[in-house]
Amino acid sequence: MVTIHEDSSPYPPEPKPGIETCDVFTLRSAMGWLELGMPDEARRELQSLTPEIAQLPEVRGVQWSILAKEENWAEAEELARDQVSDQPDSAANWINWAYALRRTEGCGIRMAYDTLREAVDRFPKESTIPYNLACYCCRMEEVEEAWRWLDIAAKRSDHKTIRRMALHDDDLNVIHDQLTDWGA
Repeated sequence: MVTIHEDSSPYPPEPKPGIETCDVFTLRSAMGWLELGMPDEARRELQSLTPEIAQLPEVRGVQWSILAKEENWAEAEELARDQVSDQPDSAANWINWAYALRRTEGCGIRMAYDTLREAVDRFPKESTIPYNLACYCCRMEEVEEAWRWLDIAAKRSDHKTIRRMALHDDDLNVIHDQLTDWGA
């Protein structure tokens, strides 16, 4: 399973009109704490931001990463759902929402799948969404559909990279034996 914020940090914002250099520094500091595995310190950094700055997509992305690091899936799901509502053209928001849905009590893999299924056509160049759909399908024992999504992910990215990721992904255990010959 791939998430935007699990494997890499969100891109730090550059100073731009309306964002002071000190706010950018604060956000980068929060991201640093998070990368060190210290979500409480990251949250403290963000608390110094003004309410207006705290609502910026970059800041909300770091807030989501904090919640995910803490495994606070209910709040992460709510934040990601709000982010999708506010910015439906961000693939990261959809991916994060599905990731949290999968782990939120009372939601699960089917809801995560349905959410990404709704998003996959919005982002025709994005490989993470079909890749994650393949993972969800394997978890739901829908192997044939998983292969279809994995093929789409490979077409949208580099086939070797997708295969290498898939071979190390526990969500795809059910097809690991076939992956070595896939596309060879």
